[in-house]
Amino acid sequence: MCKRRFILWCCLQLLALAGTARADPLVLKFSHIGGPGSLYWLSAEEFARRVSKETNGAVRIELYPNSGLGSDTAVLKKLLTGEVDFSVVATPMSSVSDEFGVFEMPFLIRDREHVKKFRDRFVYGYLSPAAKTKGYLLLGMWELGFRHITNNQRPVTGPESLKGLKLRVPNGSWRVKMFKAYGVDPVPMEFKDVYAGIEAGTIHGLETPLDLIYGAHIERVQKYLSLSYHLYSPAFFVAGRAKFASLPPDAAAVIERIAREMQDWVLAKGAELDAELVERFRAAGLAVNECDRLAFTIQSLPIYKEYASSSPAAKAMVKLVFESDFAIRAGTSGVPAGKK
Repeated sequence: MCKRRFILWCCLQLLALAGTARADPLVLKFSHIGGPGSLYWLSAEEFARRVSKETNGAVRIELYPNSGLGSDTAVLKKLLTGEVDFSVVATPMSSVSDEFGVFEMPFLIRDREHVKKFRDRFVYGYLSPAAKTKGYLLLGMWELGFRHITNNQRPVTGPESLKGLKLRVPNGSWRVKMFKAYGVDPVPMEFKDVYAGIEAGTIHGLETPLDLIYGAHIERVQKYLSLSYHLYSPAFFVAGRAKFASLPPDAAAVIERIAREMQDWVLAKGAELDAELVERFRAAGLAVNECDRLAFTIQSLPIYKEYASSSPAAKAMVKLVFESDFAIRAGTSGVPAGKK
């Protein structure tokens, strides 16, 4: 009798456990172009970890690095159809809306502290509303980083030394205009095709942040790294509006909060990576040099004028960046008087 009672008790316990078992987690797909060790890779891993912890495993972020679900251009389309849930996208966002083209202006951003001064006003005042009209939800401004130039022909010291080089550029009209102004033959190309393009001689090199060079092992097919800091590329943490609106409200709230909380984490990690990677590239045999940033800036003035005249929003955004820089130099809050 006791044995039967014990068996009955065990069955009841199993039934109770089955009734309280955790439901299958909500799985969301996050695709990006970054390779191992890149800032994209590290940021996505950290985001997934935080979401899992905050939701006690109820939400799982499934990561697809190395363009696992397609190029940036393809993923932007998949965000609208709901095939992909999240991505971090840099330059191709300028194809979504002209407002994102402000980050195509060379030598506009001084450093990461400068970014913090204008970030929220950019995102909520201009970029997020522009993205919404095209079906996207901008959840945060992360980072791709400061861009530099690599090639296998010669060191780049100023605009003159760029003439005749075939450099890969992302799909963005302002980037093409910028490098044409320097005498470059710009070749728009998806990042996943760059390594093969260099090996085949289709391009001599590219301009991109250091971590993407490292993540894709591009230093193996390049001779020169020229530290130009010619552009700062944010990476926008983006979702499709329709798909995000369909998520459980509690899950959506956690994701939105973490995406924003990680903005400063990404900036700090980017600075840390830059310092490490320059030394790694030197050790790998790349010849590293600094560029004449003033010479580049002077030759870039016509691009500023053209962009600022393209729309009232473009002019206002360029002005806001300069005001933020002046405020930092003056030691003020970064918010011009009368604009709080």
